[in-house]
Amino acid sequence: MLLKHGKELSDHERRITDLNNKMTDTLKSVDESNKYLREQNTRILEAVIRGNEKNETHKNEMEVINRQNLWKVVTIAIGSSSVIYLILQQLMHFIH
Repeated sequence: MLLKHGKELSDHERRITDLNNKMTDTLKSVDESNKYLREQNTRILEAVIRGNEKNETHKNEMEVINRQNLWKVVTIAIGSSSVIYLILQQLMHFIH
């Protein structure tokens, strides 16, 4: 009976050792997978940050261009209204 219990204990210990080894292997695999995912997430985050920086730079450049274009439109409008005024003034002068 004692030998039977000893054999059963030995079988249980072997199973526990096998389970422990399988869990260790599984945890190593999970750790490797997590490491890979962390690296991927880091790359993605860096790409998003670079994209946001480029987007912000582009937005600032567009604001500067918009302001420049506004001043060009205002200048052209003032210049063309002056030319129209001079033409009308000359026409009025010829008519009288």
